[in-house]
Amino acid sequence: MLYSIRQQRPAPLPNRIRLSNGFTRYAHQPPTAEEILDAGYVGPYTEPAYDAATEQLLWRDGYYVIEALPPPIPTPRWVDFSAAIMAMPAINVMLGAVLQAAPGLYGGLVVGLQNASEGDSRVFLNSWHSAIALGLVSEELIVTVQEIAGEYDLPQEFIDALVPLAPV
Repeated sequence: MLYSIRQQRPAPLPNRIRLSNGFTRYAHQPPTAEEILDAGYVGPYTEPAYDAATEQLLWRDGYYVIEALPPPIPTPRWVDFSAAIMAMPAINVMLGAVLQAAPGLYGGLVVGLQNASEGDSRVFLNSWHSAIALGLVSEELIVTVQEIAGEYDLPQEFIDALVPLAPV
């Protein structure tokens, strides 16, 4: 049997419950229904039947609620994203301009993109923001890269971070 205490999701009683008078009751001497109430537990509850493959059982405001499972979070496809943007002529034009203006930054973008394809986008984003600050990335390219990032299910944090940082 399942019981709730302090509006928490129902669970089996613990091995020991403390009564309001300070005495305790143990599982080997099962408490009475009155003692269970005295200890602050409410119940008993029975979990309703539900399909765990498509539904989730929640506890809200003292009641069980059955809801559809949320859609799964898509797996980010970093490698595909990296390949897609490296195939873009506009990215290659931008990288050519970066190579001439700031060769070290070029390395940061290329290596950073490789790191991003492995799930660590920090180097890429730092280099991307530097290229934006140097005026080497157009607004149109920013929007395009954001759209492509969305198509490849990249995290919204990354997509949002592609926008230039506001001046302080």
